[in-house]
Amino acid sequence: MKRRGVPVWYVILIIVGVLPVAAYPLILSKWPTADGYEMKLLLWLYPVYVAASGIFAYLCWPERRTESWVLLALMAMSHAAMWSLVVM
Repeated sequence: MKRRGVPVWYVILIIVGVLPVAAYPLILSKWPTADGYEMKLLLWLYPVYVAASGIFAYLCWPERRTESWVLLALMAMSHAAMWSLVVM
């Protein structure tokens, strides 16, 4: 089976999807110290999850495009969830 490459526009989309992790120090600085350990653990695992999602979305594209789109959508929702943990 011939393996097709990932289009440049999709690589750019993945990079744009991963970029909000650059605000991670800001998220950590706004974290309230009185909240529970479980939420802090989610916050510490957030960059690892985003990096893994970006890598797996890239690797899935040639043969499983739908799963690749789902990974990007879940990544976007995780960005919103992490920011809502800090703001709320």
